[in-house]
Amino acid sequence: MADILEPGTIDQLVDDAARSGHQVGVRLVRDWTELGLLNYPQRRSAGKGRGSHQALYSANQRQLFLTLLHHRPNNKIKSLARIPVGIWMYWGDQFVPTDQARRAMITWLGDPRVSKKQARHSAQEILRRLDNPGASIAARRELLNAVTDMAYTLRLDYERLERAIRDVFEPGDSKVRKAVGHPAAPMMTDSMIDLVKARLEAVSRLRDGKVTDEELHQARHAHLVTFAEYALQQPSFTAHAPATVPDMYEPVTAETALANSCGHLLTTLGMAALHPDRAALIAAVPAPRITFAAG
Repeated sequence: MADILEPGTIDQLVDDAARSGHQVGVRLVRDWTELGLLNYPQRRSAGKGRGSHQALYSANQRQLFLTLLHHRPNNKIKSLARIPVGIWMYWGDQFVPTDQARRAMITWLGDPRVSKKQARHSAQEILRRLDNPGASIAARRELLNAVTDMAYTLRLDYERLERAIRDVFEPGDSKVRKAVGHPAAPMMTDSMIDLVKARLEAVSRLRDGKVTDEELHQARHAHLVTFAEYALQQPSFTAHAPATVPDMYEPVTAETALANSCGHLLTTLGMAALHPDRAALIAAVPAPRITFAAG
């Protein structure tokens, strides 16, 4: 359908969906708004003592609604939540405001304290792309169990975490600190320990409501700076990826960036909390404008 240029009521969103072949009701729109997949509509007064007109969703939110519906058949709610976070990360507040991005981030994360199943899901997200196929099944299971327990209880047992990571990536009590990949961006056990600690820290602070809007903006800025640097060097990094982990360095595409947006934000938030001096240096670098090649 043609681009949507005007705000619309909740009924108009339902009509937009119908014209695009999606049969949904207002309940879905309200549910997705609460979860952060959509932003809250703008309320409109009808005048003093005269109540109010129907609230309006912005034109960008109407477009976002159709995008979410397009991806809905193959994605659960948690997966759909990555879309508004990614749009906020790369295209800014004029498309997705910060408060909506925060709610979407919480939806993606879920509450690991609710159940061990939910905590395990959170642990799998925290450990995304951190694996060694050559490690024993027992070692890999213990790493997942360790992070699951920490996500569930929010008690961070760093000694257990470090031991579990080393058992996966440096089996045999090796005293040699291995580095895999490109020399400028190696995968090392110590850096992976730091990465998982950062993600766990961010999970804890997000769930406790301690992350401010300013911190979210700073994390976005830091990600854009580091992502731009990574994009320039990614082809060279990939050429040095080990045969056992050919996808060690993720491709630079809009699809991949959106899919990994929540994980990247989680990492950047946690790193800023653990390493404020390093975060301050990145904050001094102007944020680039990220564009993705069509394809």
